[in-house]
Amino acid sequence: MTLRILSYNILAGGENRLPLIANVIQQQQPDVVALQEARSRSNAEALAHQLSMSFTFGEAHNTNKDHVVWLSHLPVIHTENHPLPILAKTLLEIEVLWQGMPVALFTTHLKAGQNLEGEQRRVAEVQAILKLLQAHQNQSQVLVGDFNTIHPIDHPNISAYVEVLKARGEETPIPQFPRRVIPLLLEAGYVDCYRALHPFTPEDTSYTSHQALRVDYIFASSRLAERLSACDITRERDAQSASDHFPIWAEFS
Repeated sequence: MTLRILSYNILAGGENRLPLIANVIQQQQPDVVALQEARSRSNAEALAHQLSMSFTFGEAHNTNKDHVVWLSHLPVIHTENHPLPILAKTLLEIEVLWQGMPVALFTTHLKAGQNLEGEQRRVAEVQAILKLLQAHQNQSQVLVGDFNTIHPIDHPNISAYVEVLKARGEETPIPQFPRRVIPLLLEAGYVDCYRALHPFTPEDTSYTSHQALRVDYIFASSRLAERLSACDITRERDAQSASDHFPIWAEFS
C-alpha cells in the first residue's frame, strides 16, 4: 500500500471554486491532503465531506486568517496545532497510521515577500519548526506547505513575477529572491521530494497564472525519503482555474 500526500494552497478559502478544487484533489487520489489559505472553516469542512475524508483544522493568527487543514483517509491517532508566536500563520500536526507505522505530518504557510526582510522572518519560522520536529526525530516525518521561498538551484522568472505583482496592484520593487530557508531544511536531513526526482527542471512553477517560481514543497525525513517513489506538480486543466497555485503531491511505497 502506497502513501500519497498532496499539498494545496486553495487561495482565499476556495470561495466558489470548491467543486473545481474537489475535482482536482479527487483526480490525484491522495491518502492525505494539506490545505493552505483555508480561510473558511465551513468550506474546508465541505471539502472533507465531499471527499469522504476526516478533517483537522489549524487556526492561524494572521489578519487574513490563513488557516491550514489536514484531510485524511488514513486513521488519525494524534492532532495538535502549533501557533508558535514567530509563525506568520501556524503549524498543524497530525499523526496517521500507514501500514501499521505512525507517520507525523506537518503543514505550514510561511511569510510572503521575495525580499531579505521576508526571508529573515522565514528563516526564524523554519528554525522554530525544526526545533519542534526534533521531538519526532525517531519516526517518519513529512513537512509540506507554501514556503514562499525558492530552492537554491531554482531559476525564478523575474519579469513574469513582477508582471503578476502589477496585475495585483501591489508594489513592484525588483525581487531579491533570497535563498536561505531551504538550505536549513536540507542541512537538517530533510529531502525536497520534488527536486530529488526532478533534478534538472529548475524553472518549474507553483503558480497557475505565471511560470515564475516554485514555492510549494513536500519535505520528507531521510528515513521516509528512502521510500519515495513519485512526486509531481499537478497541472491538469481544472487546476488552472481552481486556485492560483497548482497542488503538489508525493507518493511513498
